[in-house]
Amino acid sequence: MNLKKVLPVLALVMGLAGGVLHGLDLTKGYDGVGLPTGTPWFKILCVLAVAAVPICVICARQYRQTSHKYKAFEAYLCGGGDAHKMAAVLCAAVFALCGLFGLYTTAVHLIDLSLFERMTLIPLYLLALLSCLAFVRLGSHAAAGVVSEESASLVFVPIFWAALDMVNTFKVNGNVPLEGQFMFELLAAMSLLCALNAYARFLFALPRPRLFAGFAALGVVFGMIGGVGSLMAWIMGSEITDILFLPRAGCYIACALWLAYQLSRMAVSSEPEGPALRRKKQTAQ
Repeated sequence: MNLKKVLPVLALVMGLAGGVLHGLDLTKGYDGVGLPTGTPWFKILCVLAVAAVPICVICARQYRQTSHKYKAFEAYLCGGGDAHKMAAVLCAAVFALCGLFGLYTTAVHLIDLSLFERMTLIPLYLLALLSCLAFVRLGSHAAAGVVSEESASLVFVPIFWAALDMVNTFKVNGNVPLEGQFMFELLAAMSLLCALNAYARFLFALPRPRLFAGFAALGVVFGMIGGVGSLMAWIMGSEITDILFLPRAGCYIACALWLAYQLSRMAVSSEPEGPALRRKKQTAQ
């Protein structure tokens, strides 16, 4: 079995299954005052989340640890033609819609928000709008087989978005006594941040395909859990999930799907696999 080709599908399946479990837990796992009702959804979800880590690590080990500094990005993550452009445009469209919806909901509920939320949510959704430009530029250039330094630098916009979202999620929910009500949203932001940083490493440092494959798979799993779970809970009428969080849930799903597509590009890459390359030290003459 080719674990590289299985990894993106496996990550999506685990993420969707975890999202359904998370949605059921947020909807049926707590009573009217927020106390646990004894349903097993949270425990099953924790088992799935813990099992996803070694599964993703084992599958990611099929890639080499390091790769050629100047051609690894083109060999692994470029190409795809119209399919790559479509994936980039769809991801960018979701980010743009979520950013606009987030700005609207923030403006409507501005009086009810704390000072910290007022200072962070507006920049967060502005970064989401700018992230759509980053995905379009990076996707269109990667589809053509060449990524310029200008388009590559745009990857830091979604990185800043993920970092700000992580800080906001932790600060706003830090006093919630039950971790199941926000833990997987926090894990989603953390895993997406790590995956996007590994993505940037392909562009600006010594590429590590194994590192990116592992973090990208975890980003897919936890991004789908946090996004699908929150969206499902809101649709089912959960009082725990607020409409203010829905734009961020949409961004989680869009970013997870983008990473899943990048994993599929890596799975069909023609880059030869082998032992880790060693960089020779330059000695002064």
